[in-house]
Amino acid sequence: MRIILLLTITLTAYSSIFSQKKFDSEKLLEDFDFAVKELRLQHQGFYNYEENNIADTKVSILRDEINGSMTKLEFYQLTRKLLGLMNEGHGGVALPKWTMIKTGLSKSFFPLSVRFQNKELIITQNYGENIEGLSKGVKLIAINGKTINEIMGDLMPLIPTDGFNETSRYEWIQGKTLSLLYRLVYGKSSMYEAEIIGPNDKESRLIRISAIRYTKFKSKNKKFEDKHFNYFKFTYEQVNDSIAYLSVPSFGIDSWDYPELYEKVFKKITNTNIKHLILDIQGNTGGTEGNENLLYHYLSEDKIRKYRKVTMLPKPYLKNKNDKDYIFDKWRLKNGIAERGAFTCFSDYFSDLGYSMPNKSYVYKNKLYVLISGLTFSGGAELASMIKMTERGTFIGEETGGAYEGNVSGYSQTIKLPNTKLKIDIPTVHFQIDVQPNIKGRGIIPLYEVSESWEDYINGVNSKLEFAKKLIMN
Repeated sequence: MRIILLLTITLTAYSSIFSQKKFDSEKLLEDFDFAVKELRLQHQGFYNYEENNIADTKVSILRDEINGSMTKLEFYQLTRKLLGLMNEGHGGVALPKWTMIKTGLSKSFFPLSVRFQNKELIITQNYGENIEGLSKGVKLIAINGKTINEIMGDLMPLIPTDGFNETSRYEWIQGKTLSLLYRLVYGKSSMYEAEIIGPNDKESRLIRISAIRYTKFKSKNKKFEDKHFNYFKFTYEQVNDSIAYLSVPSFGIDSWDYPELYEKVFKKITNTNIKHLILDIQGNTGGTEGNENLLYHYLSEDKIRKYRKVTMLPKPYLKNKNDKDYIFDKWRLKNGIAERGAFTCFSDYFSDLGYSMPNKSYVYKNKLYVLISGLTFSGGAELASMIKMTERGTFIGEETGGAYEGNVSGYSQTIKLPNTKLKIDIPTVHFQIDVQPNIKGRGIIPLYEVSESWEDYINGVNSKLEFAKKLIMN
């Protein structure tokens, strides 16, 4: 079974920061060269989007930044940039555990969580002190005199993405990730000055707000009531006699019985003669391979070649070739590359989940509208790719975070750098969707580009869904 890794931004990925011990350049270069060697041996994304000489030149330029001693934090940032050069959104790098623990005790974190909306930052939660005029939905314009655009310019190289699109980068910043990254890049601060503007304000204003410990980012410390959008939960509802809405926010929740959920929903769709189905995967970041394939076959009877091929470099394959999952999927070394069995390249492949093809009477054949965003990633993006390549549906929303032509994810290997002890998680499986896009390294571009509006966020309205309903009804 292949698990599609979810790109989650956590304290594990972005902590640090107390130790000022410096490593000399010789030890740092040893760690850097070790990381590059292992990435070349195990990560097929190393040369996926750029010519070898161009990629190697970028690595050399980055290596040249090691021209003296560095703290672990400084080298950590450089290592994140190294991973970012591959334009692959899976995998990551983590600092040693003791460093992360110390970071959590530091009263130096920006206390607000956020999300982007048309590249403008909206405050979603406050874990710090109550401030007059600070509420959910207020726009954050600047922090400590730096505009959000300036801040994102510094943070972007540290946020991985598939290919060359930026939609996922703006999505990954949501929640407390801005606070973690800001702390990483700009260092400690006990007080923050934020420029904000509310929906009814004519002018922006400055507020001062105290820093908090990372351990304060807990539900019990929330100051604002949560907003619950339907695209973050499994939802089925009938809009009217001919229109239905289905949200599938994940392919990786273990407690869900996907065959039962899908059959129940599509039986209702069949029995009520739905003519227009709105499928919402704008919050779907992926999960376990097979769940997206099963859903696809409730939308089409046709068996398609999903992947041109599924491959792996020799080193990780030889290390794990006797694993039962490798044997089940018939991995073989062929002409210097490991390939997964041909039967796993088709849309009816359900890994070892034991699924059966859907009852044909429940397969939906009428009009389909698919809501997507930068959070549509990994397995979520693969479902979108299957729908796109077969021209099965109309896409509404924002460019998917996952690339149309696939990703490098699946089984991963973890390496530890010898001196700094940073751990790098390396995804090893290259899933190549059976398409030849005109522009390589981009997600699926929707026919109708729709972003969430400021007003809709404040009122808890799904902007993309409302657009789809109006499109159908007009």
